[in-house]
Amino acid sequence: MSAESLLAAEAPRGAPAMALDLVGVTKRFGGVTAVDGVTWSVEEGSAVGIIGPNGAGKSTLLKLIAGLLRPDQGRVCLFGQPLAGQPVHRIARLGVAMASQAPRPFRSLSVYDNVRAALFASQRRALGPVRSPKPDAQVRQVLERCGLQDKAATLPRSLGLLDLKRLEVARALALEPSVLLLDEVAAGLNGRDLDAVIALVADIHHQGTTVVVVEHIERVIRDLVDRVLVLDWGRVVTEGSPAEVAQNEDVRRVYLGVQKARAQETPTVASRPEPLVELVDVTARYGDVVAVSGVNLQVCEGEIVGVIGANGAGKSTLASVLSGLVPATAGTVRAFGQDITTLRTHLRARMGICHCPEGRHVFGNLTVAENLDVACGVRSRVHERLAAVYDLFPRLAERQRQVAGTLSGGEQQMLAIGRALMNEPKLLICDELTLGLAPMAIDAIYEGILRIAKAGVMVILIEQDVQRCLDAAHWVYVLLRGRVTYEGHPGKLFDDEYLDSVYFGREASND
Repeated sequence: MSAESLLAAEAPRGAPAMALDLVGVTKRFGGVTAVDGVTWSVEEGSAVGIIGPNGAGKSTLLKLIAGLLRPDQGRVCLFGQPLAGQPVHRIARLGVAMASQAPRPFRSLSVYDNVRAALFASQRRALGPVRSPKPDAQVRQVLERCGLQDKAATLPRSLGLLDLKRLEVARALALEPSVLLLDEVAAGLNGRDLDAVIALVADIHHQGTTVVVVEHIERVIRDLVDRVLVLDWGRVVTEGSPAEVAQNEDVRRVYLGVQKARAQETPTVASRPEPLVELVDVTARYGDVVAVSGVNLQVCEGEIVGVIGANGAGKSTLASVLSGLVPATAGTVRAFGQDITTLRTHLRARMGICHCPEGRHVFGNLTVAENLDVACGVRSRVHERLAAVYDLFPRLAERQRQVAGTLSGGEQQMLAIGRALMNEPKLLICDELTLGLAPMAIDAIYEGILRIAKAGVMVILIEQDVQRCLDAAHWVYVLLRGRVTYEGHPGKLFDDEYLDSVYFGREASND
């Protein structure tokens, strides 16, 4: 009897069909067990969520289902058919599609052609030519479902974050999946952008697609799914409705954490010392597009300076101007008594200006220890600097021999910060440290940032997580369309109405 027949025989009459069956699934990376004996089933047509702290094995589990990784033990079945040994493209044609947190479209193809390429792949489920007589109509239908019909001719580099996320989902939908895996597709979004992604996924589910969602944003899980699987250290902690899981003490312990980072003191204008680093009337452009315009910013000794603003406000450009990755087209950049406006990036790094960019950018093929070792500028101090980083982030010490590409998002973010610290910075620029991370991982990173600041390193925090940034910062700048709409201590921004006005541009005084 075949595996499919056996599974069908074992199922009681009247039982709902199972889109996915995982039995004893285990995956190891060296000595680290990322997924440990997971047994789980997903009903056809359901929407389920997977949550857990960073490093719990959530993304690894999705990759095992999609065929991007192969289990060391156990089996994965799609509608009763074992997927063991099937290549990724074959699993996709059988009906499993995955959209990732970091969109990776074909950069040289338009939005339309990106979707058409995925559609072409989906239609070759059997040997022979593409059978669909109307591929253009199908592409247009997918683009319309995802709100991209007006961006069909646009190249991905011209898209904002929301539209890149939509394109990632559209490419997955073009595969005509029966099971759609979503790995933190809402990461980095807020406000109306988050509403748009939730509405898109809800529509996909209501059209009959089975949806599996990995997400850290509580609202996404609450609004979209009926059942939640909780993982920790690769093992199942519990499973239940969102309400049941939210009340589970084990879940609260392993996932939510208990501490929130806060700055010790908030200065006033009169108490701020002379700045050690500053931007004076700085403007930066990308071709004809003005990204930041006439920005003045100061960082003083001992400060954590927060920079917040909506997507596209110019925050990352500001960080790149400070580190020298993007030249200032007007204005002056000063640091430690010198005009560094035209100074190259590597020379700024030698001065002590270190930049942790959005996206982490660790060396995926090197171990944790090797990533840190290559970043140390003074070879005689390698062991001392390694000890300091491991003391700050003990998780890195535990995984120092693990290949960085197999780390969780939170662990990779710790590694990116640790790598910057190997160069003994005077100013640490952190761009979107918490993007896509679980609350407990965010706690650990912010606690680390406070310790870094107390050790005498100035910090610039560029964040989408406004509340975390305001809790930690001594001084805050709000950017809107490349200009500063607020500068001062964070206390006033705890007024939601005022924050809304300077963040999104409604009329308000800035006294």
